Amino acid sequence: MKSGDDTHESTRCPGCRAELPTTPWPENPKINASAACLKASGDLLGFELEHQLKLGYLHQLRMDAYHAQHVRVGAPRIGPVFALNGLYMFLERGSGNLDVRTAHGIMANSCDDWPELVAPAEVGRLTTSDVLAAGGPEEVEKAMLTWADEVWASWPENDREVVRELTIDLVPARYFRR
Repeated sequence: MKSGDDTHESTRCPGCRAELPTTPWPENPKINASAACLKASGDLLGFELEHQLKLGYLHQLRMDAYHAQHVRVGAPRIGPVFALNGLYMFLERGSGNLDVRTAHGIMANSCDDWPELVAPAEVGRLTTSDVLAAGGPEEVEKAMLTWADEVWASWPENDREVVRELTIDLVPARYFRR
């Protein structure tokens, strides 16, 4: 990007494809994200914490949407399954933060042969930086819900069905709110 005589370097996130200004934020080899995208995710977490009364109920959803959008090739199979499980439980079953975290624990102790899920080429139009730029708490809440829904819908139906079935098979019904 050029603005007058100043040149600003940018980088494209390999996971969500966001084009963001380069940052000295540290890389994380465990996740398929640029340093700039990891910084945006950290900034969104900070915003969430500043507005915890309004946004706290979306904490697990934010983490699951981000991880489902940034799956690294060769990562442990449990990662995308858990990210999609969280999206499924919140978006389709009405489950909250504690329900999803409990389900993750139950699933981790009940299964050791995770399906191999490969992230689609496109993982939703919105990114964590878009959510952060949405405005105040109400706008960020709406953007976060839209973002999570887009990420969930971007995964192939057969992968979503595998996660639905695995979740229903392993997680007691009391953790589903609808």
